Amino acid sequence: MSAAEKSKAEKEKDLKRNVVMTEHKEDLGEMEKRLGTNYESGLTSQQVLDLQAKWGANMLTPPPETHICIKFIIELTDFFSLLLWIGGILCFIGYGLEKAADNLYLGIVLFFVVLATGIFSFVQNQKSDNLMKSFANMLPPKVLVCRDGKTSFEDAVKLVPGDVVEVNAGDLIPADLRILECSDNLTVDNASLTGEAEAQKRKKECTHDDPLETQNLCFFGTQVPEGSCKGVVIATGDHTVMGRIAALAMQTSNEQTPINKEIENFIHIISGIAIFLGVSFLIINAVKGVKWITNLVFMIGIIVANVPEGLITTVTVCLTLTANRMHSKMVLVKNLEGVETLGSTSCICSDKTGTLTQNIMTVAQIVYGGADGFSIEDCESSFSKSGSSYDPENPSFKALAKCATLCNVAVFDDKSKFETDADNEFILKNGQKVPIDFYNMREQGDGSVIREVAWKPVGNASEAAMIKMIHPLSNVEEARSIAPPEAVIPFNSKNKYQVHVHVNEDFNAAGVTAATSPEEIISGNKGGRMVYMKGAPERILARCDKMLVNGKNVKMTEADIKKIDDLNMKLAENGLRVLAFCQATLDAKKFPPGYKYTADPDGYCSPNFPIGDFNQKYENVKEKKHPNSDEGMVYIGMMALIDPPRPAVPPAVSKCKTAGIKVIMVTGDHPVTAQAIAYKVGILWSKTVGDMEKENDRDGLSPGDEGWQDPETAQAIVVPGHKISVDMAEEKWDSILAHPQIVFARTSPQQKLVIVENCQRLGHIVAVTGDGVNDSPALKKADIGVAMGIMGSEVSKNAADMILLDDNFASIVAGVEEGRLIFDNLKKSICYTLTSNIPEISPFISQVLFNIPLPLSTILILGIDLGTDMVPAISMAYETAEADIMKRPPRNAKVDRLVTKKLIHLAYLQIGIMQAMSGFYVYMVVLNDYGFPPHVLQGLGGNEYWGKQPVYCRFKGGQYVNILGQEMADSNGDPTPATVGDANTAVTGDSPAGVNDGVLISGPSFLYPFWDRGDGGYVIDCEFPVINFNGKSGSIADKLDASSLVSTSGQATISYESIAALEARYYFEYVPWRGRMSPFWDADWLLYDIDDSDFPGGQFDSTDANYFSFAPPGMWSICLADSDLTEFSTSRQNAAGEARDQLNAFDPNTVGCDSGTSMDGGDDVKMFEEATYCSGDGRASGTVCNTLDDNWHMPKWCGSCGYSNIATCGTSESTINGQGHDSTHTKGCVNIASRMIQKEAQHHAQGAYFISIIVVQWADLLICKTRWLSIRTQGIGNSVMNFGLFFETLLGAWLCYQPGIQMGLGTREIRFTHWLPGIPWSTLIFTYDEVRKYLMRTTSPESVDKASGQVIRLKGWIEKNTYY
Repeated sequence: MSAAEKSKAEKEKDLKRNVVMTEHKEDLGEMEKRLGTNYESGLTSQQVLDLQAKWGANMLTPPPETHICIKFIIELTDFFSLLLWIGGILCFIGYGLEKAADNLYLGIVLFFVVLATGIFSFVQNQKSDNLMKSFANMLPPKVLVCRDGKTSFEDAVKLVPGDVVEVNAGDLIPADLRILECSDNLTVDNASLTGEAEAQKRKKECTHDDPLETQNLCFFGTQVPEGSCKGVVIATGDHTVMGRIAALAMQTSNEQTPINKEIENFIHIISGIAIFLGVSFLIINAVKGVKWITNLVFMIGIIVANVPEGLITTVTVCLTLTANRMHSKMVLVKNLEGVETLGSTSCICSDKTGTLTQNIMTVAQIVYGGADGFSIEDCESSFSKSGSSYDPENPSFKALAKCATLCNVAVFDDKSKFETDADNEFILKNGQKVPIDFYNMREQGDGSVIREVAWKPVGNASEAAMIKMIHPLSNVEEARSIAPPEAVIPFNSKNKYQVHVHVNEDFNAAGVTAATSPEEIISGNKGGRMVYMKGAPERILARCDKMLVNGKNVKMTEADIKKIDDLNMKLAENGLRVLAFCQATLDAKKFPPGYKYTADPDGYCSPNFPIGDFNQKYENVKEKKHPNSDEGMVYIGMMALIDPPRPAVPPAVSKCKTAGIKVIMVTGDHPVTAQAIAYKVGILWSKTVGDMEKENDRDGLSPGDEGWQDPETAQAIVVPGHKISVDMAEEKWDSILAHPQIVFARTSPQQKLVIVENCQRLGHIVAVTGDGVNDSPALKKADIGVAMGIMGSEVSKNAADMILLDDNFASIVAGVEEGRLIFDNLKKSICYTLTSNIPEISPFISQVLFNIPLPLSTILILGIDLGTDMVPAISMAYETAEADIMKRPPRNAKVDRLVTKKLIHLAYLQIGIMQAMSGFYVYMVVLNDYGFPPHVLQGLGGNEYWGKQPVYCRFKGGQYVNILGQEMADSNGDPTPATVGDANTAVTGDSPAGVNDGVLISGPSFLYPFWDRGDGGYVIDCEFPVINFNGKSGSIADKLDASSLVSTSGQATISYESIAALEARYYFEYVPWRGRMSPFWDADWLLYDIDDSDFPGGQFDSTDANYFSFAPPGMWSICLADSDLTEFSTSRQNAAGEARDQLNAFDPNTVGCDSGTSMDGGDDVKMFEEATYCSGDGRASGTVCNTLDDNWHMPKWCGSCGYSNIATCGTSESTINGQGHDSTHTKGCVNIASRMIQKEAQHHAQGAYFISIIVVQWADLLICKTRWLSIRTQGIGNSVMNFGLFFETLLGAWLCYQPGIQMGLGTREIRFTHWLPGIPWSTLIFTYDEVRKYLMRTTSPESVDKASGQVIRLKGWIEKNTYY
């Protein structure tokens, strides 16, 4: 590791350590000197400028950004993309050299695939750009600063350490501050920093060594809900606590999602196979002498056939569809791959506040003196689950409710009580506001319905909880209206109580209503007033000497005090926040109407009315207590509040346990509260280490004593944040994380991140939930980050991969279920997609190995991968789960891969092989129907031959016929059947006797070009003439003028001698009668005008290269130019060995070469450099072409081309063959029937092969619906899949029968009967897989674990080897 890398790693580790600060403990005077400031006048302008130069702007430093264009280029140049880019470029090069349209279309499609996938990836990877912007939103634009002795508003970004600032209620804290002075009610909302649900009290004094716990610091980005303060800036920008979190969030790398790893691994495997095969066959073809550009394009075909180009699109669409389904369950997916990641989750680190709980303070339990004395009663909340148990008619309860109503300043927002419009103005109906019901019912993402208060309270969270509980029982606003206050002592942290003095509505004057003004009520009420007090239980209890039992005041005894104290402790141990209530009834004579109630009368340190001061001592106070304040209070009871768990969370946690998912609570809240909620929701269900230790200490037990509990055996543990750190040994972490039940409490943002990292280190796929800024590093580090949509900060939402729109933990579990389902369905989709790889690649392999005409073109492969297979593959996303997937253990990423050996084995070597067999069977049926039986195909598939050159075959029996099917006859119409060899007929005297028995030893003619099998005739074998003329480069003028054509533009071509070598062995040009009877037959092929640019199968007149790449319209004779055969080089041509052997055995002397010459090149081919061109036109100088001018292979010179114009060529076979170029016979017409039938038959065979893949994919789609169950059990209710079956069929038909599409794809209007041969193979595939699954189910028995409810299956041999 380099020094720079070490420095970066150390910096990142330092950021993960807990915040270390000493400013909160530093003496204010020393701090003033160190900062060089003055608490009264602030910094000077010059100091500010100097410090700004030193510390920089008060803002978070954004990370270095890569230009957006570079990011886009990176997305387009990954391994998979480069592979396709290169393929597309080679296709364009191939098109430029050979003008083959399929190369052009293939290149365009490959470029489109790369661009489409690259754009998608580019869009998905932009989320980190918004992270720093959301941190920037935490900075207020202006702040009140004291500088040069003057206070003014300045830009917060210009603050420096030492600045003295003032902050008021509602403001954001502009930097890290040390409090100099503050109001008694100052609180800060640290939820975004620590996750604490309630606002935290702040004061001037240091209260804790931990800077995050002390009350004399305020941190950048937090908010002030109440109070005001003056403070000195101790840190700005990146140096603040929030700055460290921002740096940590940016330092934390995004974890690669499991599905991304799986897809990347899959692409590497498939691409590796594709490249290996492509390069291997590239070398094989190079050795065989295939042209380099043809060879390269062939290699691209191999690669395209192997790589499922539609996979990324299919996966993306599948994930998107699942994300849409999850949105309906209130889960918003930002990172699509996170959908599957959630399904792989083995550990959920969940925040408490707002996720497991409702983030709404609620009265969970109350205590009041009923008929049986004081007891704990439940209120209706998810904490108690059992509903309310208190008696609303009990007078003591009514007194408690009244005290909680009046000694309370929280109110309901008017805007929430009545309907409002888009502009937040009241909607009026008949001049009246339209009221909203107090409760409403809200459906959550998991389908559960919760009742929530529709009216929004304003004020302290605890007081808001009280009025929400009381209002349905007694109208809070009305109760306050008829009993207005006369004095209020607000709550403060010193006294820990709040006091109100109200009139007693029992003494209100007649006619008083809620509409009566407070002043009128107070002046008209002549009765004694009521004092109501609430506060900390120990403070309230100490001020009471009486208690209210069943509505009556009773003297309080020591036993009563202990009982009440025990009840308080019991509530506190459950993690509840407890407030106690008391009251006093004032004597109207001692406190008459008009009495001035005051909290600090002159000369006294206590109020001038009763507050139970009889036991209180005021230290260091010069004034004495007011005598009226000593009078004791009447204890009414207690209210216990908590942020209760969401009702849907316990069953969701239970489902996680069944599914083998570990749920860990990670919260910034107090350990006692965290533990209580953890027990309520089921994260903890047995004794913790701490509980065992406490019980041992309480009972005085030591190791070895009876009843002693060993904490080491505890299954549950609650870990406070101060006990963990980034430097803690891994063994210690392993010990903590080995507990099945874990709660981390009072954790810092750094600790949350370290917890996640250690869980990942142990192999867990970790999902993290969070809502605050403090959660953003952990959210980003997690395999799947889940933010809260309602209470979540913008920072946490930007850092997360998905957002819970209802902030409900149960929605995560629904997401886990969806994630597991999408993984199953992706497996099925990939299996479906891969099965067609074998029938796609096997044509290329077969062409190389057996040299047959290519059964399937590259462009048709893309038609399958990007066309017919897409919708069926995507339809898998709509498939329902096969079994109870939430009873399976989490996926083991090391074993249960997306693509396994078993999946490859099934897709390639089982189903794929059967599909390939179906394709080849259909391919051979079609070619046979058009005159090319399977046994003759081997050796005919060279790229320079099939469909470009006429094929020459030997025939056993049969006959030559004309275009009407009439047998060959002479000029008088008398039959002249072809000569048939007998047992003694030999070829050049060197073949064994009998080899030509029954073989036609005379060939067809121009007017009788077709061979018909007749009764029992058949084709023995076929060959192409060998390309043995190297060609000459040079400009070409008239391509049919034998007197001027002396070059082939450098293109190699066949020669007259190579044709004669075949004919010497009774191979004759083959134009099958079955091709004549085909739907694609065109009679004009017999007399085709080569100047026609619209030429099917290759344009003669488009370029010189194309002109000579196909059968030339005439003959090049080597013997006429090089009779001694001395001008040649040797080359390894892609020709069948049999044709080469025949050329080697041919005697050139028979066609005009010198005696004793030979064209034998051994294993190679002699490529001759000189040849004379003859076209039968009679224009060649001298008589050099006379010997060839009457050959029937020559072009026919006519007035017009086209078979209907045959009369313009001559009146008989001899005159037609002998006619040369003259003033009336200017058109050279060529017989291209042999090669065009080859070409069209191949197109039909390729189209039928393409259709056969669709037919067998019907069965493949059905068998991929399930991995375990029979389709009979699963059913066919997936309407999208049913549509997919019809879609792929109709699309395949459209691609075959639409004329405009045919030109690009090379498809044809195949016969209906050629759809049928694939059906038996489709039936075989379906039956095979159903039998396989049946045997798999019957040989793998299942049982249910009674402890966990998890299904345990004993795998049989078939499951072990075929269950993918």
